[in-house]
Amino acid sequence: MNKKNFKALIIYKRSPLLAAGTSIAAANARFRQNHACHYAALRKVEMILKVLGIDHCLQLRGSSCNRQQCGLIITVGGDGTFLDAARPATEEQLILGVNSDPTWSVGQFCVADADSFERVLRQTLATPHFKKVYKLRATFLDEKPPRTVECLNDILVCHANPAAMSRYSLAVGRAFEEQRSSGVWFSSAAGSTGAISSAGGVKLPLGSKNIQYKPRELYHGIGTAYKLNGGRIRTGASIDITSRMSHGRVFLDGAHIKYPLTFGKTLRISTSPHYVRMIHA
Repeated sequence: MNKKNFKALIIYKRSPLLAAGTSIAAANARFRQNHACHYAALRKVEMILKVLGIDHCLQLRGSSCNRQQCGLIITVGGDGTFLDAARPATEEQLILGVNSDPTWSVGQFCVADADSFERVLRQTLATPHFKKVYKLRATFLDEKPPRTVECLNDILVCHANPAAMSRYSLAVGRAFEEQRSSGVWFSSAAGSTGAISSAGGVKLPLGSKNIQYKPRELYHGIGTAYKLNGGRIRTGASIDITSRMSHGRVFLDGAHIKYPLTFGKTLRISTSPHYVRMIHA
């Protein structure tokens, strides 16, 4: 890869200390340490790009900018920052995750930290090693035309109130079932080590096109026996969930991206034909 042929975009998170609106002086030592470590990592990433003569720009996580000219996206933070960057990424862009504080942030997708970033970047410039990681697609079937949104990790469908019961029906192939639970996780291969794993799902190979689903905390009333307790959905297939809730919600890759799914509306979950090119060791 010729470094003159692309521009790098650094996407970074705001430290938890600043995100909470707490002054540095008022925070406890652990938050101050994380704050210092995070911004030191960000400065080091910038410095190395300058030393190597790579044109770059900065973007705060959650803000918008023109990414079209950026062939390399570097995330500084943890997995949440990586996922935010990956959702709109194109198949022509490479994504390199830097865990700014491995003692604090979960960095499943981060191939480097501040100390190893230069080595990983030089390796990427010489011979990029990347994995094609497929996104999840959610299609709102009742909209005309049907609207699709995509994410990299997982989708949660549940009631807007976390204390309320989620009511819905699932259609998996020819199987159909009405359920009550705390909601349903849908996961790509990338998300299979996250929340769905904690709910009892299985880990999928990172490059797999398969998806899986897992209801969480199914309500077992008198005579209730569920058959659609979770499992894999083969490549090319899909799963439909129909809301039986007035205030159903669809959450993509965490709590920040959400959509309503009101009574009688159906969401179809499938593997997207799109993928991201994730740098790996």
